[in-house]
Amino acid sequence: MNQNDTIRTDVLVVGAGPAGLTLACDLARRGVACRVIEREMAPNRASRAKGIQPRSLEVLDDLGAADYVVRHGLADLPVRLHDSLGGVVDRPSMTVPAKEAFHTPYPHMLWIGQFDVEHALRARLHELGGSVEYGEEAVGLTQDEGGVAVTVRTPGGRRTVLARYVVGADGGKSAIRRLIDRPLEGETRDWQRWYFGDVTIAGLDRGHMHLWSSDSGMLILTPLPNSELWQLQTPIPDGTEAVAPTRELFQRLLDERHAGVEVTSASWLSLYRVNVRMVSDYRSGRVLLAGDAAHVHSPAGGQGMNTGIQDAYNLGWKLGAVIAGASPDLLDTYSAERAPVARTVLAVSTHKLDRITERQTGGVDTIADAIGELGDDDLTTQLGITYRSHPCAPTAGPIAGDRAPNVTGLRGPGFTGDLFDLARGPQWTLIAFETDLDIPVAQQDLHVHRIGTGTGILDGTGEFQRIYAPHEGELILIRPDGYIAARVPEHQAADLADHLPFAVAAR
Repeated sequence: MNQNDTIRTDVLVVGAGPAGLTLACDLARRGVACRVIEREMAPNRASRAKGIQPRSLEVLDDLGAADYVVRHGLADLPVRLHDSLGGVVDRPSMTVPAKEAFHTPYPHMLWIGQFDVEHALRARLHELGGSVEYGEEAVGLTQDEGGVAVTVRTPGGRRTVLARYVVGADGGKSAIRRLIDRPLEGETRDWQRWYFGDVTIAGLDRGHMHLWSSDSGMLILTPLPNSELWQLQTPIPDGTEAVAPTRELFQRLLDERHAGVEVTSASWLSLYRVNVRMVSDYRSGRVLLAGDAAHVHSPAGGQGMNTGIQDAYNLGWKLGAVIAGASPDLLDTYSAERAPVARTVLAVSTHKLDRITERQTGGVDTIADAIGELGDDDLTTQLGITYRSHPCAPTAGPIAGDRAPNVTGLRGPGFTGDLFDLARGPQWTLIAFETDLDIPVAQQDLHVHRIGTGTGILDGTGEFQRIYAPHEGELILIRPDGYIAARVPEHQAADLADHLPFAVAAR
Protein backbone atom coordinates (compact mmCIF):
# COMPACT_ATOMS: atom_id res chain seq x y z
CA MET A 1 0.00 0.00 0.00
CA ASN A 2 1.35 3.44 -0.79
CA GLN A 3 0.56 7.01 0.08
CA ASN A 4 -1.60 7.51 -3.01
CA ASP A 5 -4.00 4.60 -2.47
CA THR A 6 -7.51 6.03 -2.70
CA ILE A 7 -10.84 4.33 -2.01
CA ARG A 8 -14.26 5.75 -2.80
CA THR A 9 -17.51 5.02 -1.00
CA ASP A 10 -20.84 6.65 -0.28
CA VAL A 11 -20.52 6.53 3.52
CA LEU A 12 -17.47 5.98 5.71
CA VAL A 13 -18.36 4.85 9.22
CA VAL A 14 -15.53 5.37 11.69
CA GLY A 15 -15.88 3.07 14.68
CA ALA A 16 -17.19 -0.49 14.93
CA GLY A 17 -19.02 -0.27 18.23
CA PRO A 18 -22.80 -0.71 18.58
CA ALA A 19 -23.63 2.66 16.97
CA GLY A 20 -21.31 2.21 14.00
CA LEU A 21 -22.38 -1.38 13.37
CA THR A 22 -26.08 -0.52 13.65
CA LEU A 23 -25.63 2.23 11.07
CA ALA A 24 -23.60 -0.01 8.78
CA CYS A 25 -26.28 -2.74 8.87
CA ASP A 26 -29.02 -0.23 8.11
CA LEU A 27 -27.09 1.27 5.19
CA ALA A 28 -26.09 -2.13 3.82
CA ARG A 29 -29.67 -3.37 3.65
CA ARG A 30 -30.51 -0.21 1.70
CA GLY A 31 -27.82 -0.93 -0.86
CA VAL A 32 -25.73 2.07 0.19
CA ALA A 33 -21.99 1.64 -0.43
CA CYS A 34 -20.46 1.80 3.04
CA ARG A 35 -17.09 1.07 4.63
CA VAL A 36 -16.48 0.60 8.34
CA ILE A 37 -13.04 1.22 9.83
CA GLU A 38 -11.95 0.54 13.40
CA ARG A 39 -8.67 1.67 14.95
CA GLU A 40 -8.40 -1.42 17.19
CA MET A 41 -6.74 -4.47 15.66
CA ALA A 42 -9.52 -6.92 16.55
CA PRO A 43 -13.16 -6.97 17.70
CA ASN A 44 -13.86 -5.62 21.17
CA ARG A 45 -13.88 -8.22 23.96
CA ALA A 46 -14.68 -5.85 26.85
CA SER A 47 -18.12 -5.87 28.45
CA ARG A 48 -18.34 -2.05 28.76
CA ALA A 49 -22.16 -1.76 28.57
CA LYS A 50 -23.99 -4.78 29.91
CA GLY A 51 -27.69 -4.26 29.22
CA ILE A 52 -29.75 -3.84 26.08
CA GLN A 53 -33.09 -2.06 26.43
CA PRO A 54 -36.46 -2.99 24.87
CA ARG A 55 -36.36 -0.30 22.17
CA SER A 56 -32.87 -1.39 21.09
CA LEU A 57 -34.13 -4.97 20.83
CA GLU A 58 -36.86 -3.71 18.50
CA VAL A 59 -34.17 -2.07 16.37
CA LEU A 60 -32.09 -5.25 16.24
CA ASP A 61 -35.24 -7.19 15.33
CA ASP A 62 -35.87 -4.87 12.39
CA LEU A 63 -32.25 -5.20 11.25
CA GLY A 64 -32.31 -8.99 11.55
CA ALA A 65 -29.80 -9.12 14.42
CA ALA A 66 -32.00 -9.82 17.46
CA ASP A 67 -32.03 -13.62 17.60
CA TYR A 68 -28.48 -14.03 18.92
CA VAL A 69 -28.96 -11.37 21.58
CA VAL A 70 -32.31 -12.76 22.74
CA ARG A 71 -30.91 -16.30 22.82
CA HIS A 72 -27.88 -15.36 24.94
CA GLY A 73 -29.19 -12.45 27.00
CA LEU A 74 -30.66 -12.82 30.48
CA ALA A 75 -33.97 -11.14 31.32
CA ASP A 76 -34.18 -11.77 35.06
CA LEU A 77 -31.17 -11.33 37.32
CA PRO A 78 -32.05 -11.13 41.02
CA VAL A 79 -29.80 -9.15 43.36
CA ARG A 80 -28.00 -10.63 46.36
CA LEU A 81 -26.96 -7.97 48.88
CA HIS A 82 -24.12 -8.72 51.32
CA ASP A 83 -23.68 -6.62 54.45
CA SER A 84 -20.47 -5.98 56.38
CA LEU A 85 -21.30 -8.68 58.95
CA GLY A 86 -21.74 -11.44 56.40
CA GLY A 87 -25.51 -11.23 56.21
CA VAL A 88 -27.27 -11.83 52.90
CA VAL A 89 -30.54 -10.40 51.57
CA ASP A 90 -32.03 -11.45 48.24
CA ARG A 91 -34.02 -8.97 46.18
CA PRO A 92 -35.69 -9.15 42.74
CA SER A 93 -33.96 -7.90 39.63
CA MET A 94 -33.36 -4.14 39.54
CA THR A 95 -34.89 -3.98 36.04
CA VAL A 96 -38.60 -3.36 35.51
CA PRO A 97 -40.52 -4.68 32.46
CA ALA A 98 -41.83 -2.11 30.03
CA LYS A 99 -45.38 -0.98 30.64
CA GLU A 100 -48.05 -2.89 28.72
CA ALA A 101 -49.12 0.41 27.16
CA PHE A 102 -45.98 0.33 24.98
CA HIS A 103 -47.07 -2.91 23.29
CA THR A 104 -43.64 -4.28 22.57
CA PRO A 105 -42.61 -7.88 21.86
CA TYR A 106 -39.50 -7.21 23.97
CA PRO A 107 -40.69 -5.92 27.36
CA HIS A 108 -37.53 -6.90 29.27
CA MET A 109 -34.09 -5.38 29.35
CA LEU A 110 -31.57 -8.14 28.72
CA TRP A 111 -28.32 -8.45 30.62
CA ILE A 112 -25.60 -9.09 28.05
CA GLY A 113 -22.09 -7.82 27.43
CA GLN A 114 -21.54 -5.19 24.76
CA PHE A 115 -19.17 -7.58 22.99
CA ASP A 116 -22.07 -9.97 22.35
CA VAL A 117 -24.28 -7.19 20.95
CA GLU A 118 -21.44 -6.20 18.65
CA HIS A 119 -20.99 -9.86 17.63
CA ALA A 120 -24.63 -10.08 16.57
CA LEU A 121 -24.40 -6.87 14.55
CA ARG A 122 -21.11 -7.88 12.90
CA ALA A 123 -22.62 -11.22 11.89
CA ARG A 124 -25.62 -9.47 10.39
CA LEU A 125 -23.40 -6.99 8.57
CA HIS A 126 -21.46 -9.91 7.09
CA GLU A 127 -24.74 -11.48 5.90
CA LEU A 128 -25.55 -8.19 4.20
CA GLY A 129 -22.20 -8.21 2.40
CA GLY A 130 -20.32 -5.80 4.65
CA SER A 131 -17.32 -6.11 6.95
CA VAL A 132 -15.15 -4.20 9.41
CA GLU A 133 -11.63 -3.10 8.47
CA TYR A 134 -9.53 -3.34 11.64
CA GLY A 135 -6.33 -1.52 12.49
CA GLU A 136 -7.40 1.54 10.49
CA GLU A 137 -7.40 4.93 12.19
CA ALA A 138 -8.72 8.23 10.84
CA VAL A 139 -5.93 10.81 11.24
CA GLY A 140 -6.94 13.57 8.84
CA LEU A 141 -10.12 15.00 7.32
CA THR A 142 -11.09 17.67 4.84
CA GLN A 143 -14.47 18.32 3.29
CA ASP A 144 -16.07 20.48 0.63
CA GLU A 145 -19.43 20.65 -1.12
CA GLY A 146 -18.68 17.49 -3.05
CA GLY A 147 -17.58 15.13 -0.30
CA VAL A 148 -15.12 14.26 2.46
CA ALA A 149 -11.52 13.08 2.19
CA VAL A 150 -10.33 11.08 5.19
CA THR A 151 -6.69 10.14 5.69
CA VAL A 152 -6.52 6.67 7.21
CA ARG A 153 -3.45 5.19 8.90
CA THR A 154 -3.21 1.41 8.48
CA PRO A 155 -0.56 -1.21 9.34
CA GLY A 156 0.57 -1.02 5.71
CA GLY A 157 0.78 2.73 5.42
CA ARG A 158 -1.62 5.58 4.76
CA ARG A 159 -4.49 5.82 2.31
CA THR A 160 -7.29 8.21 1.48
CA VAL A 161 -10.98 7.40 1.64
CA LEU A 162 -13.21 9.68 -0.41
CA ALA A 163 -16.79 9.52 0.85
CA ARG A 164 -19.95 11.46 0.22
CA TYR A 165 -20.59 11.41 3.98
CA VAL A 166 -18.63 10.41 7.06
CA VAL A 167 -20.08 9.31 10.39
CA GLY A 168 -17.92 9.42 13.50
CA ALA A 169 -19.06 6.62 15.79
CA ASP A 170 -15.64 6.26 17.36
CA GLY A 171 -16.43 6.73 21.02
CA GLY A 172 -15.90 9.32 23.72
CA LYS A 173 -12.35 10.09 22.52
CA SER A 174 -13.57 10.45 18.93
CA ALA A 175 -10.91 11.34 16.38
CA ILE A 176 -13.61 12.50 13.96
CA ARG A 177 -15.06 14.90 16.52
CA ARG A 178 -11.58 16.35 17.05
CA LEU A 179 -10.91 16.61 13.31
CA ILE A 180 -14.06 18.69 12.77
CA ASP A 181 -13.35 20.75 15.90
CA ARG A 182 -16.66 19.92 17.56
CA PRO A 183 -15.94 19.78 21.33
CA LEU A 184 -17.99 18.01 23.96
CA GLU A 185 -19.62 20.65 26.15
CA GLY A 186 -20.50 20.07 29.79
CA GLU A 187 -18.63 18.95 32.89
CA THR A 188 -16.16 16.31 34.03
CA ARG A 189 -16.89 15.11 37.55
CA ASP A 190 -13.45 14.33 38.93
CA TRP A 191 -14.98 13.53 42.31
CA GLN A 192 -17.05 10.69 40.77
CA ARG A 193 -14.57 8.02 39.73
CA TRP A 194 -15.18 4.31 39.36
CA TYR A 195 -13.23 1.14 38.80
CA PHE A 196 -14.61 -1.19 36.17
CA GLY A 197 -13.28 -4.53 35.01
CA ASP A 198 -14.06 -7.89 33.49
CA VAL A 199 -12.98 -10.65 35.86
CA THR A 200 -13.38 -14.35 36.47
CA ILE A 201 -14.38 -15.35 39.98
CA ALA A 202 -14.12 -18.58 41.94
CA GLY A 203 -16.73 -19.51 44.50
CA LEU A 204 -19.66 -17.25 43.58
CA ASP A 205 -23.19 -18.12 42.45
CA ARG A 206 -23.79 -16.85 38.89
CA GLY A 207 -27.55 -16.81 39.38
CA HIS A 208 -27.42 -13.38 41.04
CA MET A 209 -25.93 -9.94 40.77
CA HIS A 210 -23.91 -9.55 43.97
CA LEU A 211 -23.56 -6.27 45.84
CA TRP A 212 -21.44 -5.62 48.92
CA SER A 213 -21.98 -2.54 51.07
CA SER A 214 -19.23 -0.89 53.11
CA ASP A 215 -18.11 2.46 54.44
CA SER A 216 -15.93 2.76 51.32
CA GLY A 217 -18.91 2.37 49.02
CA MET A 218 -20.65 -0.49 47.32
CA LEU A 219 -18.98 -3.06 45.08
CA ILE A 220 -21.03 -4.86 42.43
CA LEU A 221 -20.30 -8.07 40.54
CA THR A 222 -22.61 -8.79 37.61
CA PRO A 223 -22.38 -12.15 35.78
CA LEU A 224 -22.21 -11.74 32.01
CA PRO A 225 -24.27 -14.43 30.27
CA ASN A 226 -22.74 -16.51 27.48
CA SER A 227 -19.32 -16.21 29.15
CA GLU A 228 -17.44 -16.95 32.36
CA LEU A 229 -16.93 -13.25 33.01
CA TRP A 230 -18.22 -10.96 35.71
CA GLN A 231 -18.23 -7.19 35.42
CA LEU A 232 -16.87 -5.57 38.58
CA GLN A 233 -17.73 -1.98 39.36
CA THR A 234 -17.10 0.09 42.45
CA PRO A 235 -16.85 3.84 43.16
CA ILE A 236 -13.59 5.33 44.37
CA PRO A 237 -14.25 7.24 47.60
CA ASP A 238 -13.86 11.00 47.27
CA GLY A 239 -10.43 12.02 48.50
CA THR A 240 -8.90 8.60 47.80
CA GLU A 241 -6.04 8.46 45.32
CA ALA A 242 -7.01 6.57 42.16
CA VAL A 243 -4.47 4.01 40.97
CA ALA A 244 -4.28 1.88 37.87
CA PRO A 245 -6.71 -1.02 38.31
CA THR A 246 -5.24 -4.52 38.52
CA ARG A 247 -6.43 -7.99 39.44
CA GLU A 248 -4.63 -7.60 42.77
CA LEU A 249 -6.45 -4.33 43.47
CA PHE A 250 -9.83 -5.90 42.74
CA GLN A 251 -8.97 -8.83 45.02
CA ARG A 252 -8.03 -6.44 47.81
CA LEU A 253 -11.31 -4.50 47.40
CA LEU A 254 -13.27 -7.75 47.71
CA ASP A 255 -11.21 -8.90 50.69
CA GLU A 256 -11.88 -5.60 52.48
CA ARG A 257 -15.58 -6.41 52.17
CA HIS A 258 -15.07 -9.99 53.43
CA ALA A 259 -16.55 -11.33 50.20
CA GLY A 260 -14.78 -14.66 50.46
CA VAL A 261 -14.26 -15.03 46.71
CA GLU A 262 -11.14 -15.23 44.54
CA VAL A 263 -10.45 -13.14 41.46
CA THR A 264 -8.81 -15.71 39.20
CA SER A 265 -8.20 -13.40 36.23
CA ALA A 266 -8.88 -9.87 35.02
CA SER A 267 -9.02 -8.68 31.41
CA TRP A 268 -10.60 -5.31 30.63
CA LEU A 269 -9.58 -2.89 33.41
CA SER A 270 -10.83 0.68 33.48
CA LEU A 271 -10.53 3.76 35.67
CA TYR A 272 -13.62 5.76 34.79
CA ARG A 273 -14.32 9.44 35.45
CA VAL A 274 -17.90 10.55 35.07
CA ASN A 275 -18.41 12.99 32.20
CA VAL A 276 -21.67 14.77 31.47
CA ARG A 277 -21.01 16.20 28.04
CA MET A 278 -22.39 16.42 24.51
CA VAL A 279 -21.79 18.28 21.27
CA SER A 280 -23.98 21.22 20.37
CA ASP A 281 -24.79 19.86 16.89
CA TYR A 282 -24.42 16.30 15.56
CA ARG A 283 -23.73 17.55 12.02
CA SER A 284 -20.88 19.53 10.52
CA GLY A 285 -21.48 19.69 6.76
CA ARG A 286 -21.00 16.18 5.41
CA VAL A 287 -19.70 14.80 8.71
CA LEU A 288 -22.04 13.51 11.41
CA LEU A 289 -21.50 12.12 14.91
CA ALA A 290 -23.29 9.26 16.68
CA GLY A 291 -23.15 7.47 20.01
CA ASP A 292 -20.42 8.34 22.51
CA ALA A 293 -18.74 10.52 19.89
CA ALA A 294 -21.72 12.87 20.31
CA HIS A 295 -22.56 12.45 24.00
CA VAL A 296 -21.04 10.91 27.12
CA HIS A 297 -22.70 10.45 30.49
CA SER A 298 -22.80 8.29 33.58
CA PRO A 299 -23.57 4.56 33.23
CA ALA A 300 -26.53 4.80 35.62
CA GLY A 301 -29.64 3.37 33.99
CA GLY A 302 -27.87 1.56 31.16
CA GLN A 303 -28.39 4.22 28.48
CA GLY A 304 -25.04 4.69 26.72
CA MET A 305 -24.95 1.81 24.23
CA ASN A 306 -28.69 2.02 23.73
CA THR A 307 -28.71 5.74 22.99
CA GLY A 308 -25.99 5.19 20.40
CA ILE A 309 -28.01 2.44 18.72
CA GLN A 310 -31.00 4.80 18.55
CA ASP A 311 -28.81 7.56 17.08
CA ALA A 312 -27.70 5.26 14.29
CA TYR A 313 -31.22 3.99 13.61
CA ASN A 314 -32.51 7.55 13.30
CA LEU A 315 -29.64 8.49 10.97
CA GLY A 316 -29.58 5.40 8.77
CA TRP A 317 -32.75 5.93 6.78
CA LYS A 318 -32.04 9.64 6.41
CA LEU A 319 -28.56 9.06 5.03
CA GLY A 320 -29.96 6.38 2.72
CA ALA A 321 -32.58 8.78 1.39
CA VAL A 322 -30.08 11.59 0.82
CA ILE A 323 -27.65 9.25 -0.95
CA ALA A 324 -30.57 8.23 -3.19
CA GLY A 325 -31.33 11.85 -4.07
CA ALA A 326 -33.40 13.41 -1.29
CA SER A 327 -32.56 16.91 -0.06
CA PRO A 328 -29.50 17.03 2.23
CA ASP A 329 -31.61 19.21 4.53
CA LEU A 330 -33.15 15.96 5.77
CA LEU A 331 -29.92 15.36 7.69
CA ASP A 332 -30.57 18.45 9.81
CA THR A 333 -33.49 16.61 11.39
CA TYR A 334 -31.04 14.04 12.81
CA SER A 335 -29.49 16.41 15.33
CA ALA A 336 -32.81 18.20 15.86
CA GLU A 337 -34.43 14.93 16.97
CA ARG A 338 -31.57 13.18 18.74
CA ALA A 339 -29.85 16.02 20.64
CA PRO A 340 -32.86 16.67 22.92
CA VAL A 341 -32.92 12.95 23.73
CA ALA A 342 -29.25 13.06 24.72
CA ARG A 343 -29.83 16.13 26.92
CA THR A 344 -32.58 14.28 28.75
CA VAL A 345 -30.46 11.14 29.11
CA LEU A 346 -27.58 13.19 30.52
CA ALA A 347 -29.86 14.83 33.08
CA VAL A 348 -31.66 11.65 34.16
CA SER A 349 -28.57 9.42 34.32
CA THR A 350 -26.71 12.07 36.33
CA HIS A 351 -29.61 12.35 38.78
CA LYS A 352 -29.71 8.58 39.19
CA LEU A 353 -25.98 8.38 39.79
CA ASP A 354 -26.19 11.15 42.39
CA ARG A 355 -28.99 9.31 44.19
CA ILE A 356 -26.95 6.11 44.30
CA THR A 357 -23.81 7.95 45.41
CA GLU A 358 -25.71 9.60 48.26
CA ARG A 359 -26.88 6.25 49.65
CA GLN A 360 -24.12 3.81 48.71
CA THR A 361 -22.67 3.58 52.22
CA GLY A 362 -26.04 2.86 53.82
CA GLY A 363 -27.46 -0.48 54.85
CA VAL A 364 -28.69 -3.13 52.43
CA ASP A 365 -32.25 -1.79 52.46
CA THR A 366 -31.08 1.72 51.59
CA ILE A 367 -28.90 0.43 48.76
CA ALA A 368 -31.63 -1.88 47.50
CA ASP A 369 -34.02 1.05 47.25
CA ALA A 370 -31.37 3.09 45.44
CA ILE A 371 -30.59 0.51 42.77
CA GLY A 372 -34.30 -0.14 42.35
CA GLU A 373 -34.64 3.40 41.00
CA LEU A 374 -32.25 2.73 38.12
CA GLY A 375 -34.88 1.21 35.86
CA ASP A 376 -38.13 2.72 37.07
CA ASP A 377 -39.00 5.18 34.30
CA ASP A 378 -40.13 5.16 30.68
CA LEU A 379 -36.88 6.72 29.48
CA THR A 380 -34.89 3.70 30.65
CA THR A 381 -36.62 1.34 28.20
CA GLN A 382 -36.34 4.09 25.52
CA LEU A 383 -39.84 3.16 24.35
CA GLY A 384 -41.22 6.48 25.56
CA ILE A 385 -38.89 8.63 23.46
CA THR A 386 -40.87 10.89 21.16
CA TYR A 387 -40.01 13.23 18.30
CA ARG A 388 -43.17 15.30 18.56
CA SER A 389 -42.65 18.74 17.07
CA HIS A 390 -44.70 20.43 19.80
CA PRO A 391 -46.52 19.48 23.01
CA CYS A 392 -50.13 18.44 22.66
CA ALA A 393 -53.02 17.30 24.79
CA PRO A 394 -53.29 13.57 25.56
CA THR A 395 -54.95 11.58 22.78
CA ALA A 396 -56.51 8.14 22.52
CA GLY A 397 -53.68 6.82 20.35
CA PRO A 398 -50.11 7.62 19.28
CA ILE A 399 -49.59 10.71 17.14
CA ALA A 400 -46.96 12.01 14.72
CA GLY A 401 -43.56 11.86 16.41
CA ASP A 402 -44.42 8.90 18.65
CA ARG A 403 -43.03 5.41 18.33
CA ALA A 404 -45.52 3.19 16.49
CA PRO A 405 -46.50 0.45 18.97
CA ASN A 406 -46.86 -3.15 17.89
CA VAL A 407 -50.22 -4.82 17.24
CA THR A 408 -50.80 -8.58 17.40
CA GLY A 409 -53.53 -10.77 15.95
CA LEU A 410 -53.49 -9.45 12.37
CA ARG A 411 -54.35 -11.84 9.57
CA GLY A 412 -55.07 -11.68 5.87
CA PRO A 413 -54.44 -13.45 2.57
CA GLY A 414 -51.08 -15.15 3.00
CA PHE A 415 -50.33 -13.26 6.22
CA THR A 416 -50.65 -13.94 9.92
CA GLY A 417 -48.63 -11.85 12.32
CA ASP A 418 -47.98 -8.49 13.93
CA LEU A 419 -47.77 -4.90 12.79
CA PHE A 420 -44.01 -5.13 13.33
CA ASP A 421 -43.94 -7.96 10.79
CA LEU A 422 -45.63 -5.71 8.23
CA ALA A 423 -43.26 -2.82 8.92
CA ARG A 424 -40.02 -4.82 9.20
CA GLY A 425 -37.50 -3.66 6.62
CA PRO A 426 -36.02 -0.41 5.26
CA GLN A 427 -39.25 0.86 3.71
CA TRP A 428 -41.89 3.35 4.79
CA THR A 429 -45.19 1.81 5.85
CA LEU A 430 -48.66 3.25 5.23
CA ILE A 431 -51.61 1.80 7.12
CA ALA A 432 -54.97 2.53 5.49
CA PHE A 433 -57.75 1.81 7.98
CA GLU A 434 -61.18 0.78 6.67
CA THR A 435 -60.69 2.33 3.23
CA ASP A 436 -60.21 1.17 -0.36
CA LEU A 437 -58.92 4.59 -1.38
CA ASP A 438 -56.44 4.62 -4.25
CA ILE A 439 -53.53 6.23 -2.39
CA PRO A 440 -52.43 9.30 -4.44
CA VAL A 441 -48.73 9.01 -3.61
CA ALA A 442 -45.96 7.39 -5.64
CA GLN A 443 -43.02 6.30 -3.48
CA GLN A 444 -40.53 3.61 -4.36
CA ASP A 445 -40.02 2.43 -0.80
CA LEU A 446 -43.58 2.73 0.50
CA HIS A 447 -45.55 -0.37 1.43
CA VAL A 448 -49.30 0.12 1.78
CA HIS A 449 -51.33 -2.20 4.01
CA ARG A 450 -55.09 -2.01 4.38
CA ILE A 451 -56.32 -2.97 7.82
CA GLY A 452 -59.94 -3.24 8.85
CA THR A 453 -62.78 -5.53 9.75
CA GLY A 454 -63.90 -6.33 6.20
CA THR A 455 -61.32 -6.67 3.45
CA GLY A 456 -57.52 -6.60 3.45
CA ILE A 457 -55.72 -7.49 6.67
CA LEU A 458 -58.23 -8.23 9.38
CA ASP A 459 -57.90 -6.69 12.82
CA GLY A 460 -59.05 -10.02 14.20
CA THR A 461 -59.06 -9.19 17.90
CA GLY A 462 -59.65 -5.45 17.55
CA GLU A 463 -56.22 -4.70 19.00
CA PHE A 464 -55.29 -2.25 16.25
CA GLN A 465 -58.41 -0.23 16.98
CA ARG A 466 -57.81 -0.32 20.74
CA ILE A 467 -54.18 0.83 20.47
CA TYR A 468 -54.35 3.34 17.61
CA ALA A 469 -57.97 4.53 17.97
CA PRO A 470 -58.19 5.20 14.21
CA HIS A 471 -61.04 6.92 12.44
CA GLU A 472 -62.64 5.19 9.49
CA GLY A 473 -60.63 6.04 6.38
CA GLU A 474 -57.61 7.25 8.36
CA LEU A 475 -54.11 6.91 6.90
CA ILE A 476 -51.16 6.33 9.26
CA LEU A 477 -47.68 6.82 7.82
CA ILE A 478 -44.80 5.10 9.66
CA ARG A 479 -41.18 6.05 9.07
CA PRO A 480 -38.48 3.43 8.41
CA ASP A 481 -37.30 3.82 12.02
CA GLY A 482 -40.71 2.92 13.41
CA TYR A 483 -41.94 6.41 14.30
CA ILE A 484 -45.22 7.85 13.10
CA ALA A 485 -44.69 10.55 10.47
CA ALA A 486 -48.33 11.53 9.94
CA ARG A 487 -51.96 10.63 10.58
CA VAL A 488 -54.45 12.10 8.11
CA PRO A 489 -58.04 11.44 6.99
CA GLU A 490 -58.38 9.91 3.54
CA HIS A 491 -59.50 13.19 1.95
CA GLN A 492 -56.09 14.66 2.89
CA ALA A 493 -54.10 11.77 1.44
CA ALA A 494 -52.18 14.07 -0.88
CA ASP A 495 -50.67 15.75 2.20
CA LEU A 496 -48.62 12.59 2.83
CA ALA A 497 -46.29 13.76 0.06
CA ASP A 498 -44.96 16.41 2.43
CA HIS A 499 -43.56 13.70 4.72
CA LEU A 500 -41.93 11.40 2.14
CA PRO A 501 -38.45 12.13 0.76
CA PHE A 502 -39.34 11.16 -2.81
CA ALA A 503 -43.12 11.38 -2.83
CA VAL A 504 -44.86 12.90 -5.82
CA ALA A 505 -48.50 13.70 -5.39
CA ALA A 506 -50.58 12.15 -8.14
CA ARG A 507 -52.29 14.59 -10.43
